[in-house]
Amino acid sequence: MKKNLFATFVIILFISLSTTSCKINQELKNDNAEIEGVGGMKASPPRNFTPSELEIGRRICGNLKQKRLMFEGLPSDTEKFRFRGEVRNCFNNTANNSLFIASISNAGSSGVEYSSPGRAVNYFKDVTTDQNGIMKTLCDSLLVSDAVANTILDSNFKYSINLLINDGYDSYELIKSQKNSSGNYKSISSEKISLISNTKQASAKFIGVEKARIRYTRCEGDQFQTLSQTWIEAITPF
Repeated sequence: MKKNLFATFVIILFISLSTTSCKINQELKNDNAEIEGVGGMKASPPRNFTPSELEIGRRICGNLKQKRLMFEGLPSDTEKFRFRGEVRNCFNNTANNSLFIASISNAGSSGVEYSSPGRAVNYFKDVTTDQNGIMKTLCDSLLVSDAVANTILDSNFKYSINLLINDGYDSYELIKSQKNSSGNYKSISSEKISLISNTKQASAKFIGVEKARIRYTRCEGDQFQTLSQTWIEAITPF
């Protein structure tokens, strides 16, 4: 009887340890899993940027700063760009695809913006710079350290960042995830921004301007809506 009880105890202990081990391994696997964003965008698991990524990031931040300083020095609502904007709804139907004109406005309390009063549908009003949004955190970190993580936590949100060159343009991607009641993060939006970074792409004064920007926002289930905006040209002689 004692031998049987001992054998039963050993079996239960083995099963318990095996289950615990599986849970730990699963947690480690999840920690190192690729981040799945909305619209098929993906990011590496949490890690520090590589030297080549740091180079791209610092160039992006420098160009964003150059653009911000130029825009802040312009007369508000005078200089204008032509964009092409597209909106797709949660069912992937094109709600709008058209050219529009937006002026550079720096009179508001939220900083520099694109202003297009006659634009009836959504467009990107915020001008990406080195000092707004999650890019402020990233650019400030890149100024002082080579050990900069590709993941930023902000309250209940997590931002996973890719730094890359896409079709010749310096680009960055942001996957925004939100913590749920179980403590897990689920992506709620993904965004990709490509910047003018050399004089082959546009005049030097437009370095740092968003050549292309697209945002995917989650709807129900796996559906998502899309807002995209492409810089076409300047229509006023800066």
